[in-house]
Amino acid sequence: MRDPVSGREYPEALIKTAAEINAISYDALTEEIKRGRVVLLEDGKILKRGYTTGTCATAASKAAALLYAGKEAKKVEVSTSAGIKVEMAVENADTEECIACVRVDSGDYKGDTFNGLLICARVRQFPVFAIRAGKGIGIIKKAGLGKVGAPDIYPHILMDIETNVKEVISSGVEIEIFVPEGEAIAKNTVLPMLGIEGGIPIFGATGFIEPYTEDGYKHVIDALVRAKKELIGVSTGEKSRRIAVEKLNFPVDNIVVAGNFVCYAIEKSKAKKKVIFTMPAKICD
Repeated sequence: MRDPVSGREYPEALIKTAAEINAISYDALTEEIKRGRVVLLEDGKILKRGYTTGTCATAASKAAALLYAGKEAKKVEVSTSAGIKVEMAVENADTEECIACVRVDSGDYKGDTFNGLLICARVRQFPVFAIRAGKGIGIIKKAGLGKVGAPDIYPHILMDIETNVKEVISSGVEIEIFVPEGEAIAKNTVLPMLGIEGGIPIFGATGFIEPYTEDGYKHVIDALVRAKKELIGVSTGEKSRRIAVEKLNFPVDNIVVAGNFVCYAIEKSKAKKKVIFTMPAKICD
């Protein structure tokens, strides 16, 4: 079975071992894998993925659109950037103002500053279909991160929001994305130093947060190394991995997301050919 988010192939024996070790039925585990919700490590440990601020913003927007249309919005199903549908709980629904919020759930990744943060959306009548950033969304202040002065909402997230909202309302509304505690949280991160001020980014390559700690990254890297492939690819993130596989036809079973452990992967592997895939902003001297 293949992980629909990372593209990694899970051997049948590993799935059975993981189900037994974690006292979960085989069918239940395979369903979680299909939904992109979990990652399996080589020792059978199961880690839960989280949902990015982008997925939460998309879900909040669709929920607010449902309220605007006079419908119930306790839970909402949206398509993520990876093309996988997820169902998310809605909080603080205001039927009068057509406001809905979704809370960031980082899964088993313990290093996410945004875990538990509410991402909200408000829908109003408007002459055309529009999306705008409100309070708590970071503004780009340095060149190289996007258009200076623009809100830091990734373009594909805007597309996801539009696609999902238009399942409910096709036109004539403005969606405002806002994060009530975004500005306060951002002050305690590296975002201001990077050139993002006034709030947090709405981002995420796949819609999912990978649950890896340092040991988790190394665990996945070691699994690829043990496969003794003559060609391996090492990517710094999920976006560069997807480009390598989908645009450059790099073998999906020969590439690993290494995060900040690219050097570790290169040094550990004995492959004859090693290719690093990264985005320009990740390159430094």
